[in-house]
Amino acid sequence: MSWQELGDRTWVRRYDEWDLNVGLIAGADGAVVIDTRATAEEAEQLREHIRELTDLPVKWVVNTHAHFDHVNGNGVFEGAEVFLHENAAAEQNLAGTTFAAAKVIDLGDRRVELLWVGNGHTSGDTVVAVPDVEVFFVGDLLEESAPPSYGEDSFPLEWPDTIQAVVGMMPPNVRIVPGHGAVVDLEFAHDQAIELGKVANLISSLHHAGTSLEDALKSTEDWPWPVGELQDAIRRGYAVLGTPQRPSLPLLGPG
Repeated sequence: MSWQELGDRTWVRRYDEWDLNVGLIAGADGAVVIDTRATAEEAEQLREHIRELTDLPVKWVVNTHAHFDHVNGNGVFEGAEVFLHENAAAEQNLAGTTFAAAKVIDLGDRRVELLWVGNGHTSGDTVVAVPDVEVFFVGDLLEESAPPSYGEDSFPLEWPDTIQAVVGMMPPNVRIVPGHGAVVDLEFAHDQAIELGKVANLISSLHHAGTSLEDALKSTEDWPWPVGELQDAIRRGYAVLGTPQRPSLPLLGPG
């Protein structure tokens, strides 16, 4: 639980609580914090830890999505401008400066890019790119220390396309900070994107075959993660696809 420098004035700190990653990016005009932890007390501790690195004021906060472990410390950073995707703000009635597709934060001598690429872990996942050091903070679109978190607000059928689009933006030597777990590389991101795609394909295949939701939730298909971890993914996928139809059998020919 200490700062890891990923590039020039760009750090991540991994906390035991929720195994959460917090990012910090410093520039000539101030600093950006990426995600603020789960409570005000944890955010106060984060503010103290930031002082280990810089005395610059935290002028900006970015939330990668609206879940409590990423946003509940926002209020500790008084005076900071909070950026989050418009869907994330609507989901949890969060205050902040919202954007629809892309936003640039000018730190004076460098820039931080905020991108919304599509639905995935939630409808409001923000990707934070730091181009000058080839670092991407992707929130819970990727996870390293546990399977990707499919919750009641996830989009399992769209998530693979979203993360593939994000991966397609990344340079070969990128360093990727997931929402939880260790920093990963492009190969890891590509492999997890394939696994997310496999989940989507299996859900669609089960539905197309006429498998009931009840049976799909107990399916022994070759899932990339235990089916018990994928219950919300299957439910969410079936909700989009509708009630499965009994597959039709071909009519027998004469004779």
